[in-house]
Amino acid sequence: MATRMLSSGDTDRTAHCAVLPESLRHSAAASALLAIGDYAQLAKGEALAGDPAQDRFVYILSGAAKLVAPPCPSDESGGTGQVLAFHFPGDMIPVLRPRDCDFRLIALTDCQVVAFPTDRFFDIAEGDPAILRWVLTSSLQALHRSRHRMMQLGHKSARQRIADFLVSMAERMSDARSRTCRIILPMSRRDIGESLGLTIETVSRQFTELRDAGLIETRGRSHVRLLDVPALAQVAGQTCHLGSVQHI
Repeated sequence: MATRMLSSGDTDRTAHCAVLPESLRHSAAASALLAIGDYAQLAKGEALAGDPAQDRFVYILSGAAKLVAPPCPSDESGGTGQVLAFHFPGDMIPVLRPRDCDFRLIALTDCQVVAFPTDRFFDIAEGDPAILRWVLTSSLQALHRSRHRMMQLGHKSARQRIADFLVSMAERMSDARSRTCRIILPMSRRDIGESLGLTIETVSRQFTELRDAGLIETRGRSHVRLLDVPALAQVAGQTCHLGSVQHI
C-alpha cells in the first residue's frame, strides 16, 4: 500500500499545531515549519516511503510505529528486521535517506505522521532558540532510551528485559503514577523479542512467569495490567518512585 500524503485540506489547524508544544505554536518560525511539513497517513504494517534525496525529521501525530533495520540475509525467522525503537505520539524521529543500511519507520497501528526535511527545518529553527531546544531535548531523550536499551542487551537477563520493557511502556503510554496501570501494547511478541534480543518463545515464557508471580495480568495479546509497578521495576533492576523510574 502506498503512503497516502495529506493535503492541507485533509488536516485542520489543530492537527498542524499539534506538531509543536503549546508554548511554541504561535511564533513566526512555527508557522514556517508547519508550512514545510509533509503529512502522511500510514496504515498498520505500512512503511513510510523513503526519500533518497534528503534526511528528515518525522513527528508522530497519532498511532504508534517502530524503527527497524533490515534483517540479516541469514535471518530465516520471518521477522521484519531488528527493531531499534518504538515510537508514540509526540516523538520526533530522525530518519536518514537510504544509504548503506535502509532504516525504515513502520506503522504498528494506523497513524498520522509529518515529515520535515532536516536542512530546511534547521534553516527555519535557527531563528528561534526555543524550537532548537525542543528538538535537542527530544533527541537527548531518544538517545537516553537507546543507550539504556544497549545496556539491557549486554547485562540484563530475559526476565529483567521484559520487566524493564513493561515499566518503560507504562511510563510512555500511560504516564504511570500509581501502583497499578493498564496498557495496550501495539507491538507483537515478535516485535518485543526483536527489540530486546530475545526469541518469541522466551518473550511469551517471561510474560507467563511474570503473570504467575502476580506482577501482571494479560488479556489477549495486547492488554496488559501492571499490578505492582514498583515491584516490577525492582525486578527490572530499577528504583521506582511513582511517576519517576530511575535505572540502577
